Amino acid sequence: MDIGLREWLIIIGIIVIAGILFDGWRRMSGKGKLKFRLDNNLSGQSDEGGSSELLGPSRVVEHKEPSFDSEEEAPRPSRAARKRREEPVAEELELGGAEPQFSALADDDEAPARGKGKARKDIVDAEPDLSAMEEPRKERKELPPVEEVLVINVISRDENGFRGPALLQNILESGLRFGDMDIFHRHESMSGNGEVLFSMANAVRPGTFDLDNIDSFRTPAVSFFLGLPGPRHPKQAFEVMVAAARKLASELNGELKDEQRSVMTAQTIEHYRQRIIDFERKSLTQKR
Repeated sequence: MDIGLREWLIIIGIIVIAGILFDGWRRMSGKGKLKFRLDNNLSGQSDEGGSSELLGPSRVVEHKEPSFDSEEEAPRPSRAARKRREEPVAEELELGGAEPQFSALADDDEAPARGKGKARKDIVDAEPDLSAMEEPRKERKELPPVEEVLVINVISRDENGFRGPALLQNILESGLRFGDMDIFHRHESMSGNGEVLFSMANAVRPGTFDLDNIDSFRTPAVSFFLGLPGPRHPKQAFEVMVAAARKLASELNGELKDEQRSVMTAQTIEHYRQRIIDFERKSLTQKR
């Protein structure tokens, strides 16, 4: 008996439907077995010692600023972490500092025409006066007197000097904080905690800053200085100081000069580093 096209289509349709139903039944039965196996595996694990492959809730890692091997930190960092931390942080070198406001120049009351020339004549020669510094230090710890001072002067190329708000913003970004003797200090921590690494004073007498008059303040120069003996890691502290001085000079159109107010070159900086090495060697010799 001949089968027509219509009959063939009906037969094929029935076969297809049967195949679909069979495939669905097979999948459903297989899924049940898989689920049963998984339930058995998971039920055998204890709550305390769960599989290391199971993901737990995400952990929030708190960012901590590098410090200079502070004994108060816990837990102790690994050897590799300590090695990275001892390297100068120039990045961090975008140091952030306190909220200083600088004292007006000593001769602000005089005529403006006279003020420009007068201000530059009043720039403190060479090293900042550290005599007032010894008293606060003795109150904190019985530290030995400062034997040597490394100074980096940053002098404005603009005849109007550094503007107070811009100067304040720059040194805050470099990690300096307003503190003792009404000047700025860079501590181990960017938040202002830990020992003082170096300081920054106004190069115009009396060398202090008045935060109340920061908006109208101007100064022709500032002085960064690091005393020896001082921080536990003077070489790293010096690198941080150089980075802060360079940042200020670059962003506020200043010029780096040494303690004799000569242009500071790479050789000058290397000479400063050698002075630190010589001082440390001398200190070790005296201890023996």
